[in-house]
Amino acid sequence: MAAGAAFAVRSAGSLARVIADRRALSGFTQKALAEAAGVSRKLVCDAEAGKLTMQVDGLVKICQALGCDLVVRVAEPGRLGYRDVLAPLE
Repeated sequence: MAAGAAFAVRSAGSLARVIADRRALSGFTQKALAEAAGVSRKLVCDAEAGKLTMQVDGLVKICQALGCDLVVRVAEPGRLGYRDVLAPLE
C-alpha cells in the first residue's frame, strides 16, 4: 500500500484487511502496533478480525500509528450496494 493510496472500506472485513496489510507492510507485530497506538493487543486483534464492537477512538489510534487517515466520504448512489470488496477510490 503506497503512500497516498486510498481504499474504499465497505465492510468490517475490508477494513480488517486494510489494517492487517498496512501493519504487515509497516513491519509491526500486533503487540508493537498496539504499543505504538496506545491500545490493547486485543483491540488490534479485533480490528484485524473485523469485529464490529471496536470503538472508533481505538480505530483512529490504530490508523494514526499506521500512518493512515480515516476518511469518510459520501458514496455515489450506484455504489451503495457493493459486496465486500477492497476497491481503490477513484
